[in-house]
Amino acid sequence: MRDHRDFTVGQPVHSLDYWSSPDLSRISPQTAPSRLRQLADAQAAWSGAWSSAIASGPVLLLAGCLISFLSGNPAWVAVLGAAGVALTFLGLSGWKRVRGRLPDTRAGLITRGPGSARGGVVMVAVLALVTGAILAAASPGIAARGGATLASVVGAYLLLVALLVACILVPAVVLGRGRESFRRRIRTDARLRAAVEADLANWQDPHGTAGFGPL
Repeated sequence: MRDHRDFTVGQPVHSLDYWSSPDLSRISPQTAPSRLRQLADAQAAWSGAWSSAIASGPVLLLAGCLISFLSGNPAWVAVLGAAGVALTFLGLSGWKRVRGRLPDTRAGLITRGPGSARGGVVMVAVLALVTGAILAAASPGIAARGGATLASVVGAYLLLVALLVACILVPAVVLGRGRESFRRRIRTDARLRAAVEADLANWQDPHGTAGFGPL
């Protein structure tokens, strides 16, 4: 599968439908390198980052509501709410932009978190349990300071869990579904398909070890 081009005529030997076929993907090792996988993974990384921004916007709004409720100062909900709306809007704009074009794989986004929904759930659950256990151990002292203090600590904990979901679980889900999402949009998004087909017609692996597909 290395050689995707007929050099005698300068045209790809196989079509994009061939390279993006689920059947070809199933019989190929998931770690095998390919141009399509590189494109899909890079696009998923950027989509995951913007999706995290989208999900973090409501968390900022909730944080503003909590702080305003506890402090009695409505300015917090106004400031953090506006920041949350701006972050969500920015995230939506970036998310739509990166999904409609091919990513620059020479400047890929490095991801340190989990790359699947299961991994994201496990990481969020572990961090939430550890933090919850620490707070539970300290709960008698917190409760002794009054119900308002306990309520503020519980609220802060729930906000922390929401932030973990937005920053870890949401991008992990996007990354885990990146290749399948890329395959589906190749079939339904004419603009993206045209860009991938143009890449197929011109791309050559500089190292000579990877084919254009599978996906």
